[in-house]
Amino acid sequence: MTEYNINCQWTMLERAKLADPDGKRVGKVIDVMDKRGVPDFFRDVPYFPASHGLRHRVKRTSNRPSSTRRNFYQGVSSTIQVTQVIYEPVILFEQRSEIDEDELDTLENGKLARRQQDQGHIKGLQEDYVYAIFNDARTSGSEYINGFANRLDTLSYPGHSTETLPFVWNNGGSGSALCSAYIVEWSPEACHGVYPSGTAVRGSELGIIVRNKGKEKCTDTDDSTAFYYAYVTQFKMWAGLVCNDARKVARIANIDSSRTSSTSFDEDILIEALNHGHFNRAATRIYINPYIKTQVDIRAKDKSNVDWTVQNVFGKPIMTFQGIPLRVLDETILTATESAVS
Repeated sequence: MTEYNINCQWTMLERAKLADPDGKRVGKVIDVMDKRGVPDFFRDVPYFPASHGLRHRVKRTSNRPSSTRRNFYQGVSSTIQVTQVIYEPVILFEQRSEIDEDELDTLENGKLARRQQDQGHIKGLQEDYVYAIFNDARTSGSEYINGFANRLDTLSYPGHSTETLPFVWNNGGSGSALCSAYIVEWSPEACHGVYPSGTAVRGSELGIIVRNKGKEKCTDTDDSTAFYYAYVTQFKMWAGLVCNDARKVARIANIDSSRTSSTSFDEDILIEALNHGHFNRAATRIYINPYIKTQVDIRAKDKSNVDWTVQNVFGKPIMTFQGIPLRVLDETILTATESAVS
């Protein structure tokens, strides 16, 4: 989900662009492909080892036993607390970097050039994971996460024809230029990330494993009988999403991306969603894209609006709604081209 122009090989053109005019020293690379909000997302989400290797077992209540009103000498029927068990998968995201040995050996600082390549792959893994958290569907295959959009894909909220959890609120928009806002509580009892319980991610940073494989023989893509040697780096990220409590996640769907529309973001629905959920606001985040953020800023500039405020969170100014931090994710992650949810 990161590259716009996909090229799996580090070409001579890339080598020329990387070097300074003398052709040897490594020039500075400005990253203009980074996705908005991804670092903040990783700071929000707690991660725990999966209970069963590559899957995590969630056991939650599905009913509440009823009491009996009795008089003397009347009996009481036995009752039972019924539970539901589901399993959440852990998924492997992987990338592989192959750089011809002579591409790097002809640079004065080939290690720096390789490190720059590594940083791009690491960011790509992180961005692909965040995209998957919101947009993946298990119906696409066993290697996919069950993302928030797929978990919350049908309108259901108090006052609607369907009132079962999790709640998906209707902002009223129609067509195919729509957005969604997500309310998520991140905690061990609510939503959190998971990683394998074994040694796969031991010593990794943010669950990302970087392995220097040294030089390996690689096959020429144009001639399967021709080979070259390349510096190879392997990148892995084991991760999954667990939603323990459906009361602690919600979606506001069908928000028109146009700020002038009558169905642009309605903060009154956000208030409803927060009040009907069971959110611990200290651990809750609201995720939106730049289109919704524009609509929020326009409302916030009204001096009489006391719900939208800017607070310092860990020394950084953050827009909040009734004290809940607002996170803006890139429009390639939370898109503005959703079809209406019904």
